[in-house]
Amino acid sequence: MYTSLIRPLLFQLDPEKAHYVATALGNTLCSIPFAGPRIVQRHAGKWPQLEQKLSGITFPNPLGIAAGFDKNGDYTDLLRFIGFGFAEYGSITARPSPGNPHPRLFRLKKDRALINRMGLNNAGAEAVCHGIMKQQRQRPELFDGFPGGINIAKTHDPYITGDDAIQDYITSYRFAREPAAWITLNVSCPNTTEGKTFEDKMALKELLDGIASERKDSDPPLLVKFSPDTDQSTIHDLVTICEDSNIQGYVLGNTTTRRDGLRTPGEHLEKIGPGGLSGSPLFAGTLQQVSYFRNMLPSERILIACGGIDTSDKAVRLISAGANLLQFYTGLVYEGPALINKINQALIDRLNETGAPSLKHLHQS
Repeated sequence: MYTSLIRPLLFQLDPEKAHYVATALGNTLCSIPFAGPRIVQRHAGKWPQLEQKLSGITFPNPLGIAAGFDKNGDYTDLLRFIGFGFAEYGSITARPSPGNPHPRLFRLKKDRALINRMGLNNAGAEAVCHGIMKQQRQRPELFDGFPGGINIAKTHDPYITGDDAIQDYITSYRFAREPAAWITLNVSCPNTTEGKTFEDKMALKELLDGIASERKDSDPPLLVKFSPDTDQSTIHDLVTICEDSNIQGYVLGNTTTRRDGLRTPGEHLEKIGPGGLSGSPLFAGTLQQVSYFRNMLPSERILIACGGIDTSDKAVRLISAGANLLQFYTGLVYEGPALINKINQALIDRLNETGAPSLKHLHQS
């Protein structure tokens, strides 16, 4: 129904407007007395073989929405409604931001991809985190068995650099530590006026040292999200820094600035201009990153694969390569909510075929 009826209608709209229309309709459906709660209950415990406990957090199934879909923590009802097992809210920044001028989100239909230059639009760390905590107090059942992480980025302002950029992250971290089940540091944000990011070795160490000075024993697990554009040698050095800082896991990865191998004509890409590419073209790189990280890290490290997941086969391959959890957003745009059920069922089938007792054993089978 989604691909034959709903998607063609949504694709008549500007991509960003389509997002707001779809989420508004979804939230309305969730608010219908008894309808939404019944469907959520139907998902609860539906895939017991897929449940995992990672760093003390129980995930009912391994599929979550990637950061960027629910920037302000507004759609937990909807995300549970369609069957996700967890969410990552944000990215949030210390200061609120309206983001970049419109248009800033573009479809590449031939590539099953998106390009965005949203500019980290969000209501700001304080407002978002207080809003999530308010929901947690008023509707604890909504978050019961549905963990939510918070993704932190640097405020979208080229004049916030150096120590000020680190303090910007720390401000968001202080607000996020209470409502978040885990916190993810998005380190591919520019930290200099020339565009250098926190994926610079010294910059990353200084950032992690700053965060470490704020961490308490009761704080949630800390993850780092890397760009797929960083070369393997640099990644090895960055992971060494993260491991020395007791990072509990990694999100692999983010959008890419690369445009090689796309079916979309070059003149159309030039018309769109700069932005981060997401969707199907990222899968090969995501698979490579997951395999590389899993082979060099302790088994207890959380690996969340994010990039190019739009089929059951891709999901199974990533779990088999060593990912613990999967996130997608663009795949949801092109395939709709039915993709969640398809992937979870494919993972169940794979467990049954291999005789693996749980997902963590799949990459060993």
